[in-house]
Amino acid sequence: MQILLHELKKIFSWKILLLLLLINTILYFLLIEFEIKYFPNGRPDLDLYRVGVEMVEKYGTRIDDHEFADFEKIYEEKKEEASRYLQSRKEFVDAGMGTYDAFRNYDRNNKEQEELYDKIIFEEGIDLFWELEAREYLIEVFYEKKTERDFESYTDNPNKQQNARFHEIKEKEKYQIYPDVAFTNFKTFFSYVAVIVIFSVVLAISPIFINDRSWQLLDLQYTTKKGRNLYKTKIAAGLIAAFLVITMLLIIYCSLYSLNNTSMFFGVSINAFTHKFHWYDLTFFQYIALTIIAIYILGFIVALLAMSFSTIMPNYVSLVGIQIPIIIAFITLEVYYLIVRIIDLFIPQWIVPTMYSFLVLVSAMFLVYLWKREKNRDIVM
Repeated sequence: MQILLHELKKIFSWKILLLLLLINTILYFLLIEFEIKYFPNGRPDLDLYRVGVEMVEKYGTRIDDHEFADFEKIYEEKKEEASRYLQSRKEFVDAGMGTYDAFRNYDRNNKEQEELYDKIIFEEGIDLFWELEAREYLIEVFYEKKTERDFESYTDNPNKQQNARFHEIKEKEKYQIYPDVAFTNFKTFFSYVAVIVIFSVVLAISPIFINDRSWQLLDLQYTTKKGRNLYKTKIAAGLIAAFLVITMLLIIYCSLYSLNNTSMFFGVSINAFTHKFHWYDLTFFQYIALTIIAIYILGFIVALLAMSFSTIMPNYVSLVGIQIPIIIAFITLEVYYLIVRIIDLFIPQWIVPTMYSFLVLVSAMFLVYLWKREKNRDIVM
């Protein structure tokens, strides 16, 4: 246990901790800050978010036909309110835009009407008109998904499993009605968190073996059986260190994410959000838990690979050189499929579990092979 603690202290040296702080600070301002500071990001996202909050508070986490009829009734009442507002402004009445329908369907070839439309929407930014557009969008999506029978409109050349899943969703009347502003923000936010976790784990774990080699400690350690067994202790220390790094980062970034105030959507099914369908009927909160588990697995895979490369690379230059393409691949491919699209119906159901299994198996087998090699490695004195 003392040796394990000693190895952990070596991993979390003040230089590494300072570097982790620096990297996370830089990546926070490059990637994360925007998703916190500008959520919801302008209009119509702000209005969709507000309408979505109102829907959850009034109808709960699932809307039936009766509740949707009430939603449409409110929309009609808001239209009447908008028409009364337009009637109160002479320039809109004179331009033939005295009702909301006339305003909404203005003649785009009429310069006066176009300028008046832009004045309400963009210059004055009247909330009522933005809210009406948000409600219109949700109503259109609801009827489109409810009456749609052709899965081809969702994805090209769907396989049998995708078609079956799509029709299962339709038969259970899990219509898409809730705005996906919060859900999309979460997926973007945590894709960046996954990137930061990858960088941080690689940074913390990579020196674990190469430091001993540069200090020529292995020649002393490997002269005894107990010294060779230190390899297993270092692997354990590396995995524990990776767990601690991932956990601390997730605590920090989950706390930051909570500032976006999306908890009211946690009970909503992810298949009830507009835009995307998924293989499983998870709630938003369950999807968050799944994403966190996925980040842990991805972090451990990266840790295993980092320890493997630290074992075989002769110096820091070669270590950095071999890990750069690996990190780029993880960021561009693995994060996209294994985090952002983890249960997306657009991706065949078998791909993500297969990719995770393959990466875990390969990284673990590679490290086991290197451990066996180290056990029998000759020491040249």
